[in-house]
Amino acid sequence: MGGKEVEKTTTPQDIIDYLNDLFAYALSIGMTYKQYWHDDPLLLRSYLKAEEYRQIRRNNEFWLQGLYVHIAIGDLVPVLNPFSKEHKARKYLDKPIPITRKEQEDEQAKQLVFEKKVEAYMNSLVGKKLGG
Repeated sequence: MGGKEVEKTTTPQDIIDYLNDLFAYALSIGMTYKQYWHDDPLLLRSYLKAEEYRQIRRNNEFWLQGLYVHIAIGDLVPVLNPFSKEHKARKYLDKPIPITRKEQEDEQAKQLVFEKKVEAYMNSLVGKKLGG
């Protein structure tokens, strides 16, 4: 009521409670008692960052799993749809989806080689037809 705002002060007990709560979390992400209470406090930052990376990787794995399920269900649509003219499931993927940069580059290189072979074959057919 027109007075000054009261500043909340942090008590030593507040700090102890916070550190104990954080300790429980640190244990849950793999830190040991000794690491948390006796080693370099910056070690906790690395554990927190590692946990963030694990969560991101796990989320990506779940997303990829969902993509595989989506593809598999899509391959079954002709069987599941009573109005479909074809009643046979499409063939599922022959190999995993390339996700690393190296796998993607290898796949692109294979595709390029295949396209060049097709192009050479088509050119040979055109050459035979023009020459013959």
